[in-house]
Amino acid sequence: MRKYIFALLLILILNLNFALAAELDLNNLSIQECLNIALENHPSLRNAKGGIRAAAAQLEQVKANNRATLSINGSLGYSGNYETWDDRYHSQGAGVTASKLLYDTNRNKLQQEMQKLNLNSSRESEREKRVSVAASAKRAYYDLVLKILNRDVELEKLNNLEEHVVRAKGYYEVGSSAYIDVTKAEADAASARTSLLKAENDILLSQENLLVAMGINDNNINNLNLALASKLLIPENNKELQDLLGAALEDRPDLKQSENTIKSREINIKNAARGSSPTITGQLTSNFAKREAQSSTENYGANININIPVIDGGAVKADVELARAQLDQAQADRDLLKQQITYAVRSAAFALNNAIARAKSAQSSVQYAEENLELARGRYEVGVGTPLELSDAVSSLAQARYTHYQALYDAQSARADLDEAMGHLPIELE
Repeated sequence: MRKYIFALLLILILNLNFALAAELDLNNLSIQECLNIALENHPSLRNAKGGIRAAAAQLEQVKANNRATLSINGSLGYSGNYETWDDRYHSQGAGVTASKLLYDTNRNKLQQEMQKLNLNSSRESEREKRVSVAASAKRAYYDLVLKILNRDVELEKLNNLEEHVVRAKGYYEVGSSAYIDVTKAEADAASARTSLLKAENDILLSQENLLVAMGINDNNINNLNLALASKLLIPENNKELQDLLGAALEDRPDLKQSENTIKSREINIKNAARGSSPTITGQLTSNFAKREAQSSTENYGANININIPVIDGGAVKADVELARAQLDQAQADRDLLKQQITYAVRSAAFALNNAIARAKSAQSSVQYAEENLELARGRYEVGVGTPLELSDAVSSLAQARYTHYQALYDAQSARADLDEAMGHLPIELE
């Protein structure tokens, strides 16, 4: 029997390990997979879900205050000479009490409405956190793509310069160029190797940032292979600015939280004003008592308790004033948030359009730089061009690629900013 149990446990452990390995298999990681992993693993989302559960529990607590309660009590006692332990002094008792709040000028109902608004705000807070986590993961993903592409640029630059070193040495050996051309080419290649090392280190740092953005903490992950590592795409922006602003003011989770807060503050004013209102509670009791050598007794009771506050020392007035002040603050926060949302949407939309335009322009610059490099190579090979001209052409091509890739990354980052400003998940998840 023990062998079967051990075998079963071993199978479960192996299956668990395989499941974890599959979950953290980041080979050919696409942007959609990256976002899904972040939304499943990020600790801040677990915290937000805990907030929803806490708000739901608080609502149930308020509802429980308006429900009937039932309690049962019992007792066993002895009062007499402990040396003789006479049965005549033994006693037993039991009782049942039921109570119910009958009237409180709907204060409990108002409290339930406030807690429901609080629960809705917790749900919106969780949605806001999902939007924020997804946007951060998207920016981190494309930052790693950018770093990989920059590394490829440095590698291409190094290869071009090393080819130039070979040509310069060949021309020097046949006497068609000076030795200074060789040293210049070797110096340029050495500088390119240093830049390549920095680019590789940038990839490692960006990879760690992406793991954090996805909520993954695993020291065994040494490399991320991205499905889009070969290219960056220009995101689309086919909506007018006014449509974007309208969607943001309608869908932003934090704005909905602000509206819930205002409604809750309005209800709280009504609740505070009823602080001096009477309350009525009903109660039913039943008690049984028996003492040895004596007759047992049974008691039944029904009570209605009325509590009417008369003088509160100004507490209700102060509570109402506090609730009104909190309402004014909530309305001011809502108006300020609307301004911030409008600015965020406008800024992200302008940045996205600008980055798209720069990316298209930079693409043409890359083509011109490639043609210029071919011309410089041809001129150098026939003895018309100079080593400096060829070196400048290599550097110009690398810079053109940098500018192009940076503009593409800026466009993707601006698109992530725009989605976040509108309160939407990234467009890749739609």
